[in-house]
Amino acid sequence: MTCEYYDCGWCYAPEDVDHNSKNGSCIDPLSCPYLIENRTLMTEREHLECEIAELELEIKQKAKAIENFIDIIERKQQKLKEMNDSTNRLKEPNCVPKQYFSPVVIDENTIVIDGVEYKKVIRPTLYDTLLKKHGNYPMGRKDVCDIVRGWLIDHTVIENESAGMVTFTIHKDQLQTPK
Repeated sequence: MTCEYYDCGWCYAPEDVDHNSKNGSCIDPLSCPYLIENRTLMTEREHLECEIAELELEIKQKAKAIENFIDIIERKQQKLKEMNDSTNRLKEPNCVPKQYFSPVVIDENTIVIDGVEYKKVIRPTLYDTLLKKHGNYPMGRKDVCDIVRGWLIDHTVIENESAGMVTFTIHKDQLQTPK
């Protein structure tokens, strides 16, 4: 589809020719009366060639996806083989399997595994943070905002961040207030 008056979005048709432009800019070249009169329709053969090209492209894309999938399966099979081989080595008489120790519970916040003590991290609540910073003294709005902003950054997980929004994940126990 060619138009001798259309070039890079601009219509250069003279005033005596019926055209589809506004202030020299071609609004919709596909609906231009001049183009409709001069438009040649795609032959059946050209249409068939286009469909063939589209199918060939789709087949190439699917083949590439299948190749990627086969590669993933082969890597997983190799990893499985390696894991099976290491399991078989553990069954050999010369190999002593690693001993795993069960955890010893000291209290509700502490356990010991293989001689190493692990303590549960207790996240501070927003209430505790505000109380710790200012106690029972009255505070201004700016102070509250600064404390909440700092608490969110230090004790929550940022899930998503964009220019205008930050999404946090807060554990329910962090929002509890004393009764």
